[in-house]
Amino acid sequence: MFKNPKLKYLLIAVLIAAAIGGYYAYTEYNRRNPSMEEVKAAHKLNASDVLAAFESKPEESKKMYTDQVLELTGPIKEIEKDETGFYTVVLGEAGSMSSVRCVVDSLFTDRAAKLVSGTPATLRGVCVGYTADDMGLGADLLLNRCYPAQQ
Repeated sequence: MFKNPKLKYLLIAVLIAAAIGGYYAYTEYNRRNPSMEEVKAAHKLNASDVLAAFESKPEESKKMYTDQVLELTGPIKEIEKDETGFYTVVLGEAGSMSSVRCVVDSLFTDRAAKLVSGTPATLRGVCVGYTADDMGLGADLLLNRCYPAQQ
């Protein structure tokens, strides 16, 4: 079929590379994030302590905690449920303007529904950022894919 053997080997190499690239793309497209139920926390902290750290040393705290799995314990300030049924648990002291906003993973909405405002809870999730109010009135630490570890 091919009179030039170099062309034959080149075609085989291209087909192998295409197959490997296709397999890699398929596995990346179908990759799932690990459940926070099974992931070990990099830091186990009190919610008010981590908020105080962000308020006093925001740049150092961002480097230390952002993109890390945090397990935070504190009183539940509020539980929010949006129109699609997803929960956000807000941890923090009742008199404080600052809080930790934990967006609960959809796998654990049944656990989030059982939480009660004013009671202590422990949630594990990925720290995705910190937003401070420009006027210094409060701040929010944001955690995604949260798992209500302890109720």
